[in-house]
Amino acid sequence: MTPKFIELPEKKIVGLGTKFISILFPGGNSMNVIPPLWGKFMSQIGAVQHRVGQAVLGVVEPLSAQGEFFYIAAAEVSDFSGTPKDMLQRTIPAGRYASFTHKGKLETLRDTMRGIYSDWLPKSGCRRRKAPDLEIYDHRFAIGSDQSEFDILIPVEAEHA
Repeated sequence: MTPKFIELPEKKIVGLGTKFISILFPGGNSMNVIPPLWGKFMSQIGAVQHRVGQAVLGVVEPLSAQGEFFYIAAAEVSDFSGTPKDMLQRTIPAGRYASFTHKGKLETLRDTMRGIYSDWLPKSGCRRRKAPDLEIYDHRFAIGSDQSEFDILIPVEAEHA
């Protein structure tokens, strides 16, 4: 797994969220919790005003060292005015990210995540920066397809790899 290193500007996002346990931890329930969240968000995406682009984002915020996270299925917006009252708002800080591309069906996501967190990150010389992980779903994403792709961005402080 070799990432591209990119600098992202600050992003404002609006979406729906839920708690989950990572697939890398015992009791991981992300595959049971996150897809229904996406279904609910995509059915309401038309209510999101001031969208920037067509891509949608998964925002992953750590809650505890035991694999608990908060996931937001979101769209980027230019400003928060008109945010539907049942949706969350977040400002993602600008900064450096290591960008990985997951290729294939979601069922193989665990292998990609293990490659990032168990193999690449400990050996990379990079430290995680205090910011959420991002998933960027654009025109390359096709649920259920072996040719599907989306990007996973890990906030990092330095590149020494």
